[in-house]
Amino acid sequence: MVENKREIRIKSTHEGIHELEAFVEDICYEYNIINSYYSNIQLALNEVFFNAKEHGNKNNADSFIDLSFFSDQKGLHFLVKDEGEGFDYQKYMDLDLLDLPEGEGEGQRGILVIKMLTDELNWLDNGKTIELVFYISSVNYSLTLERKKHLENYFKNVTLYKTS
Repeated sequence: MVENKREIRIKSTHEGIHELEAFVEDICYEYNIINSYYSNIQLALNEVFFNAKEHGNKNNADSFIDLSFFSDQKGLHFLVKDEGEGFDYQKYMDLDLLDLPEGEGEGQRGILVIKMLTDELNWLDNGKTIELVFYISSVNYSLTLERKKHLENYFKNVTLYKTS
């Protein structure tokens, strides 16, 4: 049976990323997410982790980052909370990569990458918590396309009926 809720508390250190990666890997394994969608989830959460470590917890190794996960009919939800003051996330809501001047906006690129990799992104608790949502239908759609490709390749090399 798939466990639909989990939590982990990770030290706000560079090495903490390994705990995050194992946490995500276990969840994706349980939900049979082994395609490129796994990479989207892992990369987005890695970026959130480093943002929380650097900007929220100010690289304080004594701080923690709390990560919780739950699933519902909509999809997979990951919530990441740091010990910082939060931030004004409103200015990032409608931002696009094309809006960034070349060579500038380095701090904004991470949020834009996260937005591109997730199906839904929500900030809670005055910007101290971020929720990343990955729709299950997107996972299924991606899996369906992969299966279709395999079937097409299979049937290219198979003769279904022999005619005399």
